[in-house]
Amino acid sequence: MAELRTIAQSPTRKNELKSLQILRAIAAISVVYYHINAIPNFGTFGVDIFFVLSGFVIAMVLANRQPAYLFALNRIIRIVPLYWTLTTLLLAIALIAPQLLNSTTANFYNYAKSLFFIPYFKENGTLRPVLAVGWSLNYEMFFYLCVWTSILITKRHYLKLSCILVTLAYALFGFYSENRVVSAFFSNAEILEFLLGICAFKVHTSGYFSSLPKVIPAAIAIASYLFMIIAETLIHNLNELIVYGIPSFFLLLSMLNMEEVFSKSGNLAVDLFTSMGDASYATYLSHYYIIEAMRKIIYQKFDLINPYTPMGVLLILILSLLLGQLLYKFVDKPLLKFFKIRILPTTGR
Repeated sequence: MAELRTIAQSPTRKNELKSLQILRAIAAISVVYYHINAIPNFGTFGVDIFFVLSGFVIAMVLANRQPAYLFALNRIIRIVPLYWTLTTLLLAIALIAPQLLNSTTANFYNYAKSLFFIPYFKENGTLRPVLAVGWSLNYEMFFYLCVWTSILITKRHYLKLSCILVTLAYALFGFYSENRVVSAFFSNAEILEFLLGICAFKVHTSGYFSSLPKVIPAAIAIASYLFMIIAETLIHNLNELIVYGIPSFFLLLSMLNMEEVFSKSGNLAVDLFTSMGDASYATYLSHYYIIEAMRKIIYQKFDLINPYTPMGVLLILILSLLLGQLLYKFVDKPLLKFFKIRILPTTGR
């Protein structure tokens, strides 16, 4: 997901919050598991965690008074290169081997809309771009547009204005637009989860809960995640903002409250999840390739491994995380470095 790239990434990693990276890893693993369609099926709330994270990270980035043009350039550089690369790869597959895909066709008009984050109803009637998981990036880009506009308008109250713009878009376009695409896009309550992230930043920086015994935020984090699993598994017709967004808010605050524990830990699990968090954007964008390869080639064509068995699920999770690491190291990071050097001024890198 895109907020995975919005945190200021220092080459020395000295400014990195391990709590955020670990939460990114948890969110990415949740989404991958959900898309496997194993039983029990849950994990769609991973996107909600990402949205709340995004609001928090943007508020954190803007605390450094980043100019509007640098904000826009940084967001584009961090999101676009890998997304365009994997979207183009999927278009190539649609041209060469369409039987490997479900509903995506080699439609260049839809391809262009996907590249520029313009929502549309694809061939199967869903509001999804060529690379299906990119639907969340459309919301990310809209949120960034609201923030960028707010920075241009006011130098002090840009976070408040951003919240107002997002809320107005949800209320007006979502429920009063006669355009089917516009109405479907903006009526999704998940768009308000970015605002929960901004609220989380305000609460966290206030220091109200920093003195809590660490067992309390640990218990809240576990309870929040388990609540989302139970809600998705047992309850239907959910309001994502309430059953996923609010628990994600408390999950994020709890993880941040345990930052000192994570930072001082030499635990291998902490390092592993931090590494998975680094690569979580690449994992999020690429995991469908692994899942569909397992389903349509390994299982359906060669009848080797059933992806719905515990072993199949575990293998998909491992391969998805490995692919994410490889893409992060050999594609995502080099692309980010390339465009940073050539586009950003020295002070904005």
